[in-house]
Amino acid sequence: MKFLLPKFSVKKPLTVFVAMILVLVLGVVSFTKMTTDLLPSMNLPYVIAYTPYPGASPEKVENTVTNPLEEVFSTVSGVENVTSISNENVSMVVLEFSQDTNMDSAMIDLNGQVDLVKSKFDDTVGSTTLMKLNPDMMPIMMVSVDVDGMSQEEISTYVNDEIIPSLERIEGVASVSATGLVESQLQITLDTDKIDSLNKKIKANINSELDKNEKKIDDGISKLDKSEKELDKKSQEQISKLSEASVELESGLSQLSSAIAQIQMMDSVGDSLNPTISDAKKALNDSESKLKDFKNKLKIAEQNGLDTSILKENIASLESTIKTIKISIENAEKGLNSSSASLGQLQAQQKELKSQKKQLETAKSTLNQELTKASIKIIQGKAQLESAKQELNKSREEALKSADLSSKITPDMINSVLTAENFSMPAGYVSDDAKQYSVKVGDKFTSIDQVEDLLLMSIDGIGDIYLKDIADIKYENNVSKSYTNVNGNPGIMLSIEKTSTASTSSVCDKLNQTIDSLTNGNDKLHILSLMDQGIYIDMVINSILDNLLYGGILAIIVLLVFLRSIKPTVIIAFSIPMSLLFAVVLMYFTDISLNMISLSGLSLGVGMLVDNSIVVIENIYRMRNNGVSRYKAAVYGAKQVSGAIFASTLTTICVFLPIVFTDGITKQIFTDMGLTIAYSLIASLIIALTLVPCMASKLLTSADEKEHRWFDKFVDFYETLLEKALNHKSIVLIGALILLCFAGFSATRMGTAFMPDMSSTQMTATISPKEGQELTDDDLQKISDDFVKIVGK
Repeated sequence: MKFLLPKFSVKKPLTVFVAMILVLVLGVVSFTKMTTDLLPSMNLPYVIAYTPYPGASPEKVENTVTNPLEEVFSTVSGVENVTSISNENVSMVVLEFSQDTNMDSAMIDLNGQVDLVKSKFDDTVGSTTLMKLNPDMMPIMMVSVDVDGMSQEEISTYVNDEIIPSLERIEGVASVSATGLVESQLQITLDTDKIDSLNKKIKANINSELDKNEKKIDDGISKLDKSEKELDKKSQEQISKLSEASVELESGLSQLSSAIAQIQMMDSVGDSLNPTISDAKKALNDSESKLKDFKNKLKIAEQNGLDTSILKENIASLESTIKTIKISIENAEKGLNSSSASLGQLQAQQKELKSQKKQLETAKSTLNQELTKASIKIIQGKAQLESAKQELNKSREEALKSADLSSKITPDMINSVLTAENFSMPAGYVSDDAKQYSVKVGDKFTSIDQVEDLLLMSIDGIGDIYLKDIADIKYENNVSKSYTNVNGNPGIMLSIEKTSTASTSSVCDKLNQTIDSLTNGNDKLHILSLMDQGIYIDMVINSILDNLLYGGILAIIVLLVFLRSIKPTVIIAFSIPMSLLFAVVLMYFTDISLNMISLSGLSLGVGMLVDNSIVVIENIYRMRNNGVSRYKAAVYGAKQVSGAIFASTLTTICVFLPIVFTDGITKQIFTDMGLTIAYSLIASLIIALTLVPCMASKLLTSADEKEHRWFDKFVDFYETLLEKALNHKSIVLIGALILLCFAGFSATRMGTAFMPDMSSTQMTATISPKEGQELTDDDLQKISDDFVKIVGK
């Protein structure tokens, strides 16, 4: 190939000429058709899940929408971080994927996860929108609109009706967002005073009903207390009587016990007398026996005529003694019989009294049991009534708590009621003979009175409660919350975004044309461009094109200085634009847009574009000066260096080509640069091996050797310096090592940044009022005027 191309180019100059014309035409057409953007198309590894939830608080949004979405999104392959923001009415979940994730596949997986979880959402939750983070989402232009003599409300209407529709009709414009528009809406604000007033009425009604029940319970407790007192009184009386009877019985029993004790004592004495009586009876028997003996002796004595006086005296004494003994025995026996009879009677009375005492104790026990039962019943009744009273108080607390409208009437509840009432939808058709009538269900609010008279609930004892009874309803706008001033007039800021396939530069041009047409027809209308990516793109493209032009001119000048010949310089001058156009054609057919990165790569390759051509033309020029014919010099001059320039080109491409094989945002940003440099080097190689030999064979008709005295002196100096370096290798190597270490240390001290710091033509100032300070429109106008004056200086 390195021999065929130069030979073919020299032998077929017409073919080369036609090919260059073709490259020229294709290059110009490709350049005019290429999409111009500030940055290359990037598919960042970020996805935003946006879910509206009208009327919901941040807490409800987080619990109902955000948390379920986070749970299912965390299972998607490639997700590294999940960040969420829950605000009023909206949930936003930001997903960060790994750099090597295929975002198209990830979007399909995310949609599937959303389908799984959305069935659990409330009916009022809107559809989840998944958006890939992309630089195309950035606005391509921001403008301010103000009209002389118009207020904020008037200019809001004018911008909505005239300006925004005109801009949205432009081809390539995706959306136009406005900031500072005055929007009027029906504001419904819950009135705590009204709600508290209703709460007082409801609580008073509940307390009235519960007080009646509590009074009944208190009356029951009072009756039980009275019964308990009466029972205590009666029980005290009966117990007192029983106690008195018990005392009397105890006294009788005591007396009987004393009498029985005495009789028992007498019995004990009688028992002690029984031996005496027995002795007396024995003595009586002995005396009677002696008396009988004495009488027998007396008869014998009288028969014998003995002296009987002594016997008679003894008989008389014994008879007197016997009589006395008999009397004593009789008296003793009578005493003993009398105490036995008394003891029996007393014991019978004691037994009777003990029986009465037992009956009295039984009656007392029965009375105590009956009193205890009655007392227990009274206590149980009082406990039941007290429990009922406690339950009533507990029910009172719960009823008052549940009757608190503050916990029931919430913004979510009002939003749900309004959503349910304010709707209208078709419900089919009703046919009547040959006619059809459309039927709809529901009816939207048409006036503020209908909203005020919206029935919320009905409460016994209170009646119907309407929305106006608990809220303030009125129309409000956001004039007090938003202030936009443009050159002393109330204004509106517009942010314009383009479609992903449209060219930023062309859309900006169309927008500027439309803006000019709008302002030309109305002298009072002022549309000021605050940010225009088209201008930045033009600046970057013009700057890079200027660099290309100046680089080419400088290369030609340097070549002219060294070769000191016009013809080889002309050949190089032709090779530069042809190489650039060849690279542009390759860029166009590989869908590389004209952006800051791709054009930077192109300008970076300008310095290398002429390297191959210079090497080829210099070798041809040298051989031509050595006397070789122009055709042979063109063919063999290119052939001799073709291997060197081919290797040089490939090694340079290999330096930048690995960028194509990186992952993530690095690949998306720098792929254009790597491919552009590769295209420009390949183009320069092809041009050096085709166009340069072809033109050299036609233009270098004669040898034109020039002397280069100062360059020869520089070569001699370099030869001397190189000889010394070779003779002192250690010094050179040590110096190179020192430089390497210094370079490595310096590299570790350098900072890193994704993008370099860049200056902008815009200025933003944030002014915050002091705590408690309120700024009026006049204050804001004065601040704006002062800021303009400061910037103007």
